[in-house]
Amino acid sequence: MATRKSPSSKKPAPKPRKRKSSRKKHKVVLSGGTVLGLTMTLAVACASFLAYSFFTRAQEPYVLGVAESSRDAEIKSGQTKEDSSKKSSGAGEEQRHTASPRNKNDGPEVSGKSGESHKTQEPPGQSVSAAQGESKDKSQRPSVKENASPKNNGTASSNGVSSGSAQKSAGTADKGASQNAQSGTTQRLASAGGTSASGPGIQELPPKYSIPQAVSKAKLCFVIDDAGANVANVKRYTSLPFPITIAVLPGLAHSKDCAYVVRSSGQELILHQPMLGSVPNPGPGAILPDMSTSEIASIIKKNLDEIGPGVKGFNNHEGSLITADSIKAGAVLEVAMERGIYFLDSRTALAEKNKVPQAALERDMTYLARYAPFLDNDISRDAMLRQLYKGLDVANKNGYAIIIGHVDKSVKILPDLLQDIYPYLKNAGYEITTPSKLKL
Repeated sequence: MATRKSPSSKKPAPKPRKRKSSRKKHKVVLSGGTVLGLTMTLAVACASFLAYSFFTRAQEPYVLGVAESSRDAEIKSGQTKEDSSKKSSGAGEEQRHTASPRNKNDGPEVSGKSGESHKTQEPPGQSVSAAQGESKDKSQRPSVKENASPKNNGTASSNGVSSGSAQKSAGTADKGASQNAQSGTTQRLASAGGTSASGPGIQELPPKYSIPQAVSKAKLCFVIDDAGANVANVKRYTSLPFPITIAVLPGLAHSKDCAYVVRSSGQELILHQPMLGSVPNPGPGAILPDMSTSEIASIIKKNLDEIGPGVKGFNNHEGSLITADSIKAGAVLEVAMERGIYFLDSRTALAEKNKVPQAALERDMTYLARYAPFLDNDISRDAMLRQLYKGLDVANKNGYAIIIGHVDKSVKILPDLLQDIYPYLKNAGYEITTPSKLKL
């Protein structure tokens, strides 16, 4: 018997059919050569990218450095916008430290040349400091009348600008005053005989020395006798800033030491040869009246060897009894001729008794002589200065002057006097030299 399906039962819905794509799938088959080519292309691209990145990074510090350098230059030159705005605002505090363009009617301008404002001629060596002090102080003393008036400083009428100019003037004046106080300008000017910048105006100081102008570049030779007892005193003279001649006595405790100091300093070294004169005992290594010419020559040569190499000549210590004898004076001159050095006659004997000129004439030789007075017969600064003036007269008359002083006798006064007067002598046209460089 046939079974009937229940009307409530439904047939299952048919599954939708998948549409077949009309596209055909193609398989891509790459050969080995193609793969290799693609790999190489990719590698080249990566390498190019890395190189570009590296090059760009390498250039960044340089570019930044240029930018920073430009910025620094811009800041130093005061051309930044910020500085420009500050300048235009006329802030007084900023204008005190920032250079601003000058106007025609502003205060006195600082001279670019040292000592340009000097009208009087200053001694060399110290004139530079004096001129710089005067120029600086004069340029830093602005006129309040000029800087306070807007009409004079060439700017628009503005409280800020006017105030800034006044503060700038006050700051500059204070700065100049403090510099003068710290550097001791007034003291240096006084010692140099220049001008003083203190006080309300510039005052001319009176000349310190009455030095006549040199005639035809007259030459001065300073010879300092009696070295050999004190090395420290010799150094006071060898350290002077001009040529000087030191005469060393033989046979003393420090004769060799003093000679070494003179030689190593570059100053001229000579032997100070003792000879009997008015003093009963002229010291070791002396020439005596009862000696023969050969004994005289032997003693002088021994003393020269003791002083050491570099001796340029010798002069007599005392010795009026020897130089008054033509034979003994001739023996002395012959040693100078043999050694190729000069003899300086200190002229301790009276002119009418001195036989050195006659002995030199007989041997057809030249010698040197002191015609100026001794510097330090009287141990006082004023007396030494008077003697020095007499020596200048001799130099202007004869073309040169050999001026003699003594190491230990006047060491507390003479070195300082020579140090102080040297710039004035040079400024007056005198040439300071040594006896060995005189051409007679």
